[in-house]
Amino acid sequence: MKLNLLTAAVMTSGLAMFASSANAAMTTDGHGNSGYDSYEECVTAVKNGYAKFYTPYTYQNPKRQAGEVTVKKMRLSDVMIPQSVVDNNSLHTNDYSAGACDLGVGQSNGRYGVSGALVGKYVPIAADMPVNVYMDRAGNPVRLTMQQCDNHFGSKFPTPVISEVKAPEAQMAITEVRIMEPVIVETTRVIRPTKYSVKGVIIAPEDQIKRLNTTQGTAVAVEGVNRTVIVGEQADANVINNIEIDQTFPVIRVPNVDNQQRTVDPSTGKYIIIE
Repeated sequence: MKLNLLTAAVMTSGLAMFASSANAAMTTDGHGNSGYDSYEECVTAVKNGYAKFYTPYTYQNPKRQAGEVTVKKMRLSDVMIPQSVVDNNSLHTNDYSAGACDLGVGQSNGRYGVSGALVGKYVPIAADMPVNVYMDRAGNPVRLTMQQCDNHFGSKFPTPVISEVKAPEAQMAITEVRIMEPVIVETTRVIRPTKYSVKGVIIAPEDQIKRLNTTQGTAVAVEGVNRTVIVGEQADANVINNIEIDQTFPVIRVPNVDNQQRTVDPSTGKYIIIE
């Protein structure tokens, strides 16, 4: 009997502890909005589905501050956090796809924050909350507020909830076939600037490409079968990335000399190369 009573007492205690954990340190204001003592408790509530997301209950038009040129209305989940904000605050995500758990603050600069009962608490913000996105002259976002009331967050950007990390898609191995035949490549682009033109493209294994410094620039030599070919000057990386070409030119693929075999042609007695 004593064992049964003890077991019952432990089970009751365990259930009480679980219930307390599920609603750990939650504070509710007079409008039904809730907040938590820590960011972690707020995130747990959001991910477990029992968080009550903040709902504004006042109305204010947008009010720009110094350096803010335009205001755009968006959903929180559509806002990309500037990389500088991510770096300066050591955030682990640059979006609000999972919403936010923001530290509640009071009134400042003529606008309110959250209700008084939630100041200092971490308040769950829904990913689909409409927000005002204030932008600078270059069109970069510099501050967010709640759209309905223009109430501000704990800082210029609320603290995001990190969504679950997705596993990368499987990569498929591709076997390259090396050939020596010229291939004509058709393009429909335009050269910008027009002073550049392409005489031809040679694709070769990296270990068969040699670079030589000359007074005109870097010359490129490609080691082919039983010979070395000087191709020409090496194009700058910025040129390659930015040029768009509208012309037809030959593309030659150089085989890997390490992967070739020699055999004797019985009709001539000479060596021939087999890939």
